[in-house]
Amino acid sequence: MRSALRVAAGVTALVVAALTAPSPAHAEGVFVEVNPSTIQAGFQVAIRASCGDALNNAKVHSEAFGTVTVEPVNSYLIAAATVPENKRAGGYNVKLTCPSRQTATTTLWVVNHDSPEHGPNTGGGALADNGATLIGGGAAVVGLGLGLLVLMRRRGRSPLTPA
Repeated sequence: MRSALRVAAGVTALVVAALTAPSPAHAEGVFVEVNPSTIQAGFQVAIRASCGDALNNAKVHSEAFGTVTVEPVNSYLIAAATVPENKRAGGYNVKLTCPSRQTATTTLWVVNHDSPEHGPNTGGGALADNGATLIGGGAAVVGLGLGLLVLMRRRGRSPLTPA
């Protein structure tokens, strides 16, 4: 199930990057982009590149995901790559090599987020308890209020009427 979600997310990212991304200022030149530029290990990244034309396939290599072939799609070279789950966090160069031997590079940042099993350590925990203090404090306030009500009634006037 998780791998199916990754594939779907990668395909969606690839389509979004290819069809909706604005044209960069260097659209006529040689460039490579990754989207997102920061990704958690185990997920896919979309790659968009240009070798000055979008007629021939080119190669993109990174230590983050290996070598992939970018193929022409709507005047850009497009591909997707999966960063392995065990990839260490850090910045990885992504290098495009065109058939004409021109190159371009960018950086892909890989992060490893482990799901925490408990909340953050935000201090000594003096205010953290199982709720007994709040229940006891609330009961004491209610008891004090009832005691004052009984005392005021014995004196012959209602606490709700002005003096």
